[in-house]
Amino acid sequence: MKTRLPLRTFRARPLAIGLLLTSVWVLPGAAQDSAPMAETPQSQAPRNQLAPGDIAETGNPTSPESSTAAPAEAPAEAMAESAASPVSDPAAAPVDTTDTAAAQPEPAPSEASDPATGEIAAEDPAEPAPTTEAVAETAGDSEPETPVSEKPKPETTTSGTPVSEPPAPETATAEPAVPDAGITETAAPTTDAPDTATADKEPEITAEPAVAEEPATAEEPSVAETIPAGPDSAAIAAAIETTLDAPGMIGAADRKAVTTFYAEREFAPLWIDGGKLDGAARAVIHRLQRADAYGLDPARYDLPPLDVGLDGAADAGDLAAADLRLTVAALTFAGDAQAGTFDPSTLGDLMTVNPARPATKTVLDGLAATDDKVAYLEGFNPPHPQFAALKKLLAELRDRTVEDAPPEIPEGPTLKPGMSDDRVPVLRLRLGVAEPTDVGPLFYDEATVEAVKTFQDYAGLDIDGVIGPQTRSALNGGTQVAVADVLVNMERWRWVPRKMGSHHVWVNIPEYQLRVVTDGTPRFETRVIVGTSKNQTPIFSDEIEYVDVNPYWNVPRSIAVNEMMPQIRRDPDFFARRGLEVIYTGGGGDMVIDPRTVDWNLWNPENMPFRFRQPPGGENALGRVKFMFPNKHAVYLHDTPTRNLFSRSVRSFSHGCVRVDKPVEFADALLSREEQINGQRIKHLISGGENGSLPVKRHIPVHLTYFTVWVDEA
Repeated sequence: MKTRLPLRTFRARPLAIGLLLTSVWVLPGAAQDSAPMAETPQSQAPRNQLAPGDIAETGNPTSPESSTAAPAEAPAEAMAESAASPVSDPAAAPVDTTDTAAAQPEPAPSEASDPATGEIAAEDPAEPAPTTEAVAETAGDSEPETPVSEKPKPETTTSGTPVSEPPAPETATAEPAVPDAGITETAAPTTDAPDTATADKEPEITAEPAVAEEPATAEEPSVAETIPAGPDSAAIAAAIETTLDAPGMIGAADRKAVTTFYAEREFAPLWIDGGKLDGAARAVIHRLQRADAYGLDPARYDLPPLDVGLDGAADAGDLAAADLRLTVAALTFAGDAQAGTFDPSTLGDLMTVNPARPATKTVLDGLAATDDKVAYLEGFNPPHPQFAALKKLLAELRDRTVEDAPPEIPEGPTLKPGMSDDRVPVLRLRLGVAEPTDVGPLFYDEATVEAVKTFQDYAGLDIDGVIGPQTRSALNGGTQVAVADVLVNMERWRWVPRKMGSHHVWVNIPEYQLRVVTDGTPRFETRVIVGTSKNQTPIFSDEIEYVDVNPYWNVPRSIAVNEMMPQIRRDPDFFARRGLEVIYTGGGGDMVIDPRTVDWNLWNPENMPFRFRQPPGGENALGRVKFMFPNKHAVYLHDTPTRNLFSRSVRSFSHGCVRVDKPVEFADALLSREEQINGQRIKHLISGGENGSLPVKRHIPVHLTYFTVWVDEA
């Protein structure tokens, strides 16, 4: 079943200011992800697109004579569950191998038809079960006087040609109870063969042929004995020690830690057991092959083949290489999941985030200690609820079809509240609003108006409920979220500190919004004004250390030189009109001077011994209060005397600082955990008019971020 996403389910903000991150880069394969998965052959699926096998079974349908097929992987919706709650891997889930095929009046064909395979089973070829003749020949070595044809036939099953049913997937914590040789569910007919096995018989019976019931002195053969024994553990350990030094096997950054890790365990393999990959290894390979569900590129992970060692032909070197390849792939995935695959510092000096990759030793020790290695690796993804919501949205977008798209609103005159129009029913359908019972279906009623206003707020439009050309275009997909947009925003969450703080400030620049978040819940929200495309607000995290009441505005050097000096030279009364003071800094200390005593044409603005400041007051550019988190960008949160700009839908007017619409209410929410200061005390100090600083005892994290897609938690 497809899931329709009403437009109000998520928010999408057009890139309104100069930091055009979305257009700067897109993860590999993102542009191809809009095609429906079911229409793309698995072999041709883009790297960032889920394969069809993730949504539906891909094998041939099972015939009545064949046994029940292995379960297919859960649909994309299941894969998109919260990253904070790890999803169990279908490859790691136990599978019931009991034969459910009912007896048929006619014998089964010589080869079972291809069932709809499960994920791991499809890549794990079954080993042939021994034929009755082969078993009889082995037993005959000790009892030649007893012909095979005279032995009683079991009522439950027969042996025949090798079956094609693959073995059940192995779990991440234990090997299957039945050897990998496979479980016979249907058998090829022979001249003496009884009916095929019935559903009420245990499949293990097929591993004990009728010969086992004969009183014989020879040891009974088992299915596993038909596979050549693989290298012993000592040989594999020696091969790992040698392979660690092979060129190109391990990157220089991880080589020392990986070598130490294996040396401390006497070079015992991490993923090999019994001469083949264990269940945990197979589950991890499956998950990394589908790393695109987390917004990552599966092609980044060099994985060993799933069937290595299954036929007993792999030597110690093959198994050692497979073990190390999977270790390196797991390390790469852990780093990508936590810190991303793109270096944000390449976007410019204003992008001062520094995502940290996990320590190699930490990852390796964790893998060795945990039973659920898939869940452990998934845990390196961002723990933030919005990342989990975007992961789910990504799966739904990839699973979308044309039929899921809501109808478009036709062109027409501007639609205002209270009007009647043929487009109103389409508008309600687009927004998911129920048809009213108290007015006609064409009437633009209050409930629909409120839904439109909500959408306008999310889309960054004027919030008036009027449907003009801009609102209609946005409703019809002008701000449609694409897979590439979701991928970019998932990557950005990897740049945010994993621990944002139980009580923190979150500013989302393209949304023009500030939130105070306490224990994961937004407790306060207000509008903000951010930097222009020329003077952009930087992206970084810091801590608020103090509150400055009735602040001075010390004019930044860049503003004084580039913006004020040309005006000062033309207008002698510039300082008086702007309420600015001139501070002379060339005499060993700061001294306020009369600006009219200076011939400004004689001074080089780049090295002049003056700075400018604006005293506290109603016209001060910082308003009545500022919230300080000292940083190299010299930006902070502050009040402003220019109140009318907050009513604009696009609010990028500052020189980089963040102007707060409701500073006193913000102070109350911000300082709710402080004992000595709060909004009321700040309001009292403001009325006194004097400048003063109030230290924040418990520094409060503040995060300036840039997310263009986020899911509406409501």
